[in-house]
Amino acid sequence: MMSTQTQTKSTRVTLTLSQEHKQKLDKAAAMRCLTLSEYLLQLALDAATEEIPEPESIVLSERDWEIFSSALLNPPAANEALKAAIKEHQEEYGNW
Repeated sequence: MMSTQTQTKSTRVTLTLSQEHKQKLDKAAAMRCLTLSEYLLQLALDAATEEIPEPESIVLSERDWEIFSSALLNPPAANEALKAAIKEHQEEYGNW
């Protein structure tokens, strides 16, 4: 039987802080029986999870769905404002 190993690439992040801040973080990590790296990673991931919103479902009535899908399938011609916005975007970021 063959075993399958999954290897995860790691990367390093460097943090510069005062000795006082490091001591405080070391103490907090120790109180949770974690290394400083484990503690900081958990805090950072928790904060990032709170920052990233969950996807939200939008429920449309049958009438609104028809309007929406019709607009997707038959978009109106670009007006001057849209053409100007596309041109500005392409000048700043390049063509798609």
